[in-house]
Amino acid sequence: MNMKELLVNNPLIAAAQHDNLKEAVNSKVAAILLMDGKLNELMDNDFKLFNEKKPIFVHIDLVRGLSNDKEAISFMKKYINPFGIVSTKSVMLKAAKKKGLKTIQRIFLIDSKSLKSAIESIKENDPDIVEVMPALAHSIVMSLKGEIDKPIILGGLINKKEQVIDALKAGADGVSFSKSDLWNLNIKHEI
Repeated sequence: MNMKELLVNNPLIAAAQHDNLKEAVNSKVAAILLMDGKLNELMDNDFKLFNEKKPIFVHIDLVRGLSNDKEAISFMKKYINPFGIVSTKSVMLKAAKKKGLKTIQRIFLIDSKSLKSAIESIKENDPDIVEVMPALAHSIVMSLKGEIDKPIILGGLINKKEQVIDALKAGADGVSFSKSDLWNLNIKHEI
């Protein structure tokens, strides 16, 4: 599945916890970023069924019971097989791509130096999607798009519909947020 197409059809992405994963799967969002979890929870049948229903990206850096190394990615692919992973770590992103998993590289922007480092890292890691944190930094989207050719998701600190719309109007391809009240937004006509 082409990541850009996924976001064109619906730019909303749930940043869910394990305890509200079912709600996220049953919402209108296009995909889910699973922001926590224990290894044994990811191996149960519910997760497999949810992953078949909607693309789930597991934030590999936050899974309890796995180390942050290539072997964790091998295990994840063989026994859990999520749609993809989210990570800030180059080693995890590269290993996931080699195993055929889709990748989202999460970057945190705090100043121009972090932006420059992030661009270099994105070019080196070649993720499928880039998630920029915090989402309220949407004024940087077009500058980033001038440097990289990847879909960009804005995430973090989103708590109202207007912020989702502002991010999309600024050029973001998608917006991720944990506020479940917003997971069923119908915003096509507003952007």
